[in-house]
Amino acid sequence: MGKGAFKFGGKSGVLPEVRQIFKHPIKPVVRPANKNVGYADGVQHPKGTSREQPLPKVVNIETLIKGTMKEPENIPDLQKAGAVQKEKVSKAALRRKYYVDALHKEENRLDLQEKRQAQKVAADAKRKAESKYEMSQATKLTLPTISKLLEGPLMRERTEEEKEILAAKRKANRLQNELKGKENRAVDLLSLYYSAEKFITTEEELQYAVDAAFENQAIISDPEMANRSQNSLLKDAIFGTINGKPGLPDIEDEISGAAKDFREQLDELAKKEIAQKRDRELNNTVQ
Repeated sequence: MGKGAFKFGGKSGVLPEVRQIFKHPIKPVVRPANKNVGYADGVQHPKGTSREQPLPKVVNIETLIKGTMKEPENIPDLQKAGAVQKEKVSKAALRRKYYVDALHKEENRLDLQEKRQAQKVAADAKRKAESKYEMSQATKLTLPTISKLLEGPLMRERTEEEKEILAAKRKANRLQNELKGKENRAVDLLSLYYSAEKFITTEEELQYAVDAAFENQAIISDPEMANRSQNSLLKDAIFGTINGKPGLPDIEDEISGAAKDFREQLDELAKKEIAQKRDRELNNTVQ
């Protein structure tokens, strides 16, 4: 540990505090009044002192430059001066220039720091003002109190129109659920009807099924059969069929006659297309 570390309590690696360039303020200091500092009324202050704490002396940049780096009174003729004297004069001028630049840069830095501090204070004051909510007089007069709220019912009674709308919505939901249930039961019944074709109802069918089961004891996994089964399920989901057979929508269309009307429209369109095609062929033949 070097002897320089003893200046900092024997601790190495501790940098000293940054030396202030301006020992005196360069602008007038504004000191806010503090009622907890000073002499009370009726209490005399000691002789040779001031009742108010004196403000520090202000030294502006120009005064500091003139008092610290004065221009030389006698500037020698550099053309006649020697090399050593020329070097001294140039170094002195360079030092004065660097010193003046450093003072002006420090002045700009302090101005920028002061502006940022003022902006921060203004932003904090604005944020506090926005966060503070003051109730207006109109709100105070119209805001209901707890006792006023407890006097009447906690919930507002529905009007007759609202009651009718609510009853209509409930009825619509109930009818929709009933219709959905009936449609599901109809689809199940239709699936059962289609599956009845495979039911065994006679002794001959039972004997045939038993013989077929014992003849085909080996279980063969056929990928094509699985693919066909998946394709049939996909077609049923898309077209609304049941095992490739007409589903409930198709049967409803047949019963209501919508399917018949649709087929008739298709037949009429086909006849018109055939007639137009025949007319075009005749026109081409005549030409």
